[in-house]
Amino acid sequence: MSYLDIPVPNRSEHLWRYTSWKRVHPTKVESLPNIETSKVTINGEQIKSTTAKKILSNDEISRAFLTESNPQQHIVVLDEDMDALHIEVSCEAEISSCNLYFEANSSGSIILHITGVTNWFGLSITGMVQQNVNLSFAIVNDLSEGSTMLRAEDWTVARDSTLEYGELSTGGSRIKSDIRTYLKGSNATLIQNIAVNCQTTRVDDHHIEIHHQSGHSNSSLTVKSACSERGHAIGTGLLSIDEDCDKTDAGQVFKNLLLSPQAKAESIPELEVLSDDVSAAHGAASSSVDAEQIHYMMARGFTPNEAQAVIVEGFLVSSFAKMHNETTRQFLLEALSNQTGE
Repeated sequence: MSYLDIPVPNRSEHLWRYTSWKRVHPTKVESLPNIETSKVTINGEQIKSTTAKKILSNDEISRAFLTESNPQQHIVVLDEDMDALHIEVSCEAEISSCNLYFEANSSGSIILHITGVTNWFGLSITGMVQQNVNLSFAIVNDLSEGSTMLRAEDWTVARDSTLEYGELSTGGSRIKSDIRTYLKGSNATLIQNIAVNCQTTRVDDHHIEIHHQSGHSNSSLTVKSACSERGHAIGTGLLSIDEDCDKTDAGQVFKNLLLSPQAKAESIPELEVLSDDVSAAHGAASSSVDAEQIHYMMARGFTPNEAQAVIVEGFLVSSFAKMHNETTRQFLLEALSNQTGE
């Protein structure tokens, strides 16, 4: 089904409950503009995009829009020749997008850094983690203030493979992300850690789906959001375990830190379990900053703003502290330190 044939989703749908399609469309919802491709560099060298051989039919509106409005695709392969890829996506046009296809044929790391001054940016990622591969993936959204970003990701993890996924989301003013991972083989593992910092009036809406399609698979999702002033963080998650997926171990946790009376956070984890012999758990919690912590730090020379910044950094740092890959972990920690230290 093409984009123009797909009905505009209403707010009763789980995915669009808090952020309507109209708010993240770059023009008018009934239009399909031709969107310019963003500049992509790998380890400092610019790579060219290619025209996708075939645009697959998709009934999900954001994925159909991103692929049809920009048929160009950047293909990135991780193999034995290079075990670490640093990818920079630069968004300088008023409206731009990027369609990335990742294929991990050997173990290693991929770092994705999104930068630039733009009004609207669209990102589509398709990732394939092949058998017996351990991939560590890190993504940092560092867009300019005032940007809107629409993002759709689809990851497939094969048998005896692991996807270690870390994200820091601090850029832009309105972010809509839809991240889906499919664990398709025995001993497929997903470890997903997401840190969100919502300052001023920033709105960040994450929808995360994890689909266990084979037994003896494992997943762990942790989302931590810090909201100050009138920042608003939204996290919705679906943990799905298919039939005949016994011995699956899965869990998801959403934690929110509210730093002002006007700050808001919404967390809605969901379970859909069709197998009996599994371990599945989910939880959500929100809290404000402990006044005693602020007092303790102020007594040692910190201003109230400095004390709050340190607390936020400590809260979000824990999202990445247990990542095994040193390259991706250090990249995320340095990006977080740069953001909270401003």
